[in-house]
Amino acid sequence: MQNIQNITVYLGSSGRCRDIFKDTAREMGRLIGAHEKNLVYGGMDAGLMGIVANTALQNGAKVTGIIPKSLKDSERIHPNLSETILVADLWERKKKMFKRADAIINLPGGFGTLDEATEALYWADLGSHAKPIVFINTENYWDALLNYLRPLPDYRKEHVLIAQTPEEAFDMLARWLPPEMSGDESYLPHFEEDILQNTDEPLIFDTASIKQTYILATALGLKQLGKHDRHIGLLNDNRQFDAILQWIDRAKEEHFLTDRCKMLFDTATDEKTLRQKMDKQKMVRLNLHTEKWGPSETSTHIEIKETK
Repeated sequence: MQNIQNITVYLGSSGRCRDIFKDTAREMGRLIGAHEKNLVYGGMDAGLMGIVANTALQNGAKVTGIIPKSLKDSERIHPNLSETILVADLWERKKKMFKRADAIINLPGGFGTLDEATEALYWADLGSHAKPIVFINTENYWDALLNYLRPLPDYRKEHVLIAQTPEEAFDMLARWLPPEMSGDESYLPHFEEDILQNTDEPLIFDTASIKQTYILATALGLKQLGKHDRHIGLLNDNRQFDAILQWIDRAKEEHFLTDRCKMLFDTATDEKTLRQKMDKQKMVRLNLHTEKWGPSETSTHIEIKETK
């Protein structure tokens, strides 16, 4: 792992998940410190995010948190990090987290983690990077999602490592041989601006692909945060989205998604029915403090100094 120093970890902010997932986050933080690596993550003190950061700090790792200025009052910034970077918006956060990474590790999480994971997979298909994308498959959490992703035409399996534990992930990274890059590393397209257009036009997804799944995940994540009210629909005419819907059910069951998460979108097997359902789609305002994040993982708050 000599060429891997900065490990970007994507994972859930939910404080309501089972202890097995919290233990996995602790082990990831411990190993990052034990291997003298640096942790880059989303900067919160909530849920698994707070656990991995605290454990990495306790084990001597440098921990960098990246978080949007616009969310600093609603999200809970971890107060004791080695470095806190405040950025303009969610896209800047994701871009900086990705660019700092020598390796990307996905622990169990919800729509935000899905957004970040599929973003890295999409850019891999474009040939924009040669970074390993690791899924920590605690209690087979990612099985349904991986079953959905693997057959997609733009899924690049040479970028993906699947480990059952953080220790296994570190063993795999030690043997990692990066694929050749075929594109421009500066070409990192994203879709936040398209989704956040001032329009009521619905977002309908009718083709299963890495790119479309990335756009879907971004749209659901932004809607979860109250950033837009556009109706979202999945046209599941050939059951192409069955596996990702199974994963959403699992994520909800494990409390990485809120109990009302499925109110953010509709599904149907024909377009007429889907549009009828979407016409009745109600606005949902989630209180993430009470419905998802739960208690803080830190008790002492200090002034956050902005780092550019």
